[in-house]
Amino acid sequence: MVLEYVEGRFIKATAGAAITAGQLVELTGDETVSPASAGSTKVLGVAMKDAAAGELVTVITEGVVRVTAAGAITAGTKVQAAAGGQVDAWSAAAAGDSAKIVGLAITSAAAAGDKVKIKLEV
Repeated sequence: MVLEYVEGRFIKATAGAAITAGQLVELTGDETVSPASAGSTKVLGVAMKDAAAGELVTVITEGVVRVTAAGAITAGTKVQAAAGGQVDAWSAAAAGDSAKIVGLAITSAAAAGDKVKIKLEV
């Protein structure tokens, strides 16, 4: 066995589409990521920098990150992927129990487009 990633906090992957720093990204192929879709169960982490399709991007897989909210989120709320690599409050009813919890909000967001800090849980 050969160690691929030390502690796995950061992983390099190829951008499968244009990615903006701070977007949640999901695995879309072998070591390939794209902005996460709503309710994704394949979230790998958060992009550290902008990347065009085909470029390498570093993905943060653990820690506290700042991401864009898709709607109002209260600190202490579990969050899930929303369209365009954003996050939204997790709801079992809305998610049909299938959406993966990707983190816990440690700050609040009043509306869509606000930045929110989350503790990643991917």
